[in-house]
Amino acid sequence: MELSELTAAINQRFAEQEKAAAVAADLSRKIIRKTKTAIHSVHVNVREAALFDELPTDLADLTAAVRDCPPVLYGTAVQDAMMETAEAVLFDRAVRGLPLPSYTDLGVTPAAWVMGLGDSIGEMRRVMMSRLVVGALPEAETVFERMDTMTDALLSFDVPDGIAPVRRKQDIARGVTEKSRTDLTNAVIMARNRP
Repeated sequence: MELSELTAAINQRFAEQEKAAAVAADLSRKIIRKTKTAIHSVHVNVREAALFDELPTDLADLTAAVRDCPPVLYGTAVQDAMMETAEAVLFDRAVRGLPLPSYTDLGVTPAAWVMGLGDSIGEMRRVMMSRLVVGALPEAETVFERMDTMTDALLSFDVPDGIAPVRRKQDIARGVTEKSRTDLTNAVIMARNRP
């Protein structure tokens, strides 16, 4: 094979990868916007079930579109969409007291699932605080118990950053959980001391 044929074949492959990357970026943005809207719907107590139901299909469409291009499939755009999907679904299920799905159930990588778990803990804190603000102490305690369990699960991972850059998420989750524990404890003490 001539050198010009070799370079032409590589340029063709690069063109395919660029096209796949553009598709991935577009679909990823759409999924991430949908996850943000879905999470917000839970926070404002008007859960949009259709958004959560669409996420697995949207993610499957994204991965199918770039399946033949590993650099894109395992690149930032797709992994971000997976992580945000994991965060939204794990958060939604945890708030509703339902079992959490596995990474294979969600169609995400193990790293995306773990990172999504870490981010969902911060969302759980927001729910707990909103329950405290309206005086729903038992509900806040239930949310905190779930959040604490999720934090323990997150802290169980000890892998190199090249596999899953989880250490920063662990530090943040640990801090968020401890701050939430303090806020909940203060609320309980105040409730007991009310005349």
